[in-house]
Amino acid sequence: MDDQSFSSMKYRVLSHIEAYRNRAAEPMDGTPMRGKPNAFWLFFLESLHSLRMTASVFPSSRDLASALAQPIDFARAANVVELGSGTGAVTREILKRLGPDTKLFAVEMIPAFIEHLEATCRDPRLILLAGSATDLQTLLAQHDVRSVDAVVSSLPLAAMDDETRLSILQQVGACLDPQGVMTQCQWEISKHKPGGFNEEGFLRSLFSEVQVKRVLLNLPPTLVFTCRKWISGNMRHFPPA
Repeated sequence: MDDQSFSSMKYRVLSHIEAYRNRAAEPMDGTPMRGKPNAFWLFFLESLHSLRMTASVFPSSRDLASALAQPIDFARAANVVELGSGTGAVTREILKRLGPDTKLFAVEMIPAFIEHLEATCRDPRLILLAGSATDLQTLLAQHDVRSVDAVVSSLPLAAMDDETRLSILQQVGACLDPQGVMTQCQWEISKHKPGGFNEEGFLRSLFSEVQVKRVLLNLPPTLVFTCRKWISGNMRHFPPA
């Protein structure tokens, strides 16, 4: 790589980081951010000791958030679930597109992230669910919800053990409407890791239709899987890597 190419790449990366920081300072509900935690640094610091749960030290970019939300038919959606809301990078993109009467159920395990969303997002359509995606049906049942139209997941499936990710997808399959959609992201680099988890193969064994999109403007570059038509009862065997 010559000096000019390196400088260009460095500029794009630094601009991308600056965009993260600027967005972190934007309010979700139109109120001033004085005294509220900074989303960018909160995510970074929390990731230092919870990397297995966050899978990244950077929150999702706008491009990734848009790619995860774009496949959803918001005109017909009544209930949407987000798995792994973090500091709200994807949450805010979904809320921008959400209908006035649609509910967004955001599932998050890390207390600091939940507190941050409570402090920075007072949208009445957003319902925060503190808990694990392995208990999704139970969490939704507490709000009398049995079926959802879309599931948006930023969970690091590749970092989980087989039992946990299978349990999560069982929960998704049990509550996802037959016409619904699930979007799931994965670092592109992890797909090419020798002996790594075959996330695309895993999802294709569970859904009849899986589309893949690359999102380069994210740190790191990421794949987004759009999954439709859940295959009922096809959860017994784990697909080979």
